[in-house]
Amino acid sequence: MVGLFVGIAGVLGLGLGFAIMPSILVLGAIIQPRLPRAGRGLICAGAVLLSFWVFDIGIFMLLESRPSDKVGRIGLALASILLVALCDVAIVIEEIKLRGIQRRRLQCPDERP
Repeated sequence: MVGLFVGIAGVLGLGLGFAIMPSILVLGAIIQPRLPRAGRGLICAGAVLLSFWVFDIGIFMLLESRPSDKVGRIGLALASILLVALCDVAIVIEEIKLRGIQRRRLQCPDERP
């Protein structure tokens, strides 16, 4: 959802990079139901790329813009930065949970005949 928002915000005026970078995250979300590992990998890789792009470029855009510039553009950049940060936290929490489940399965496998 965050990738889609940032992609739409990119199309609406934040820059082409804001429209291209989220495509990896969106692709991962689309293929995850059929290919869980590949989907998770694409989601994590897309989140890293998107975070780099939004935090570095987005924050520089905010620093360079004047308050008298388009308020909508500044609002989109702020919303993108906030949503990407929340998405990153959610992805990290989910990965920690999944790795904990995998580790427990390896330590205590089911002993079914």
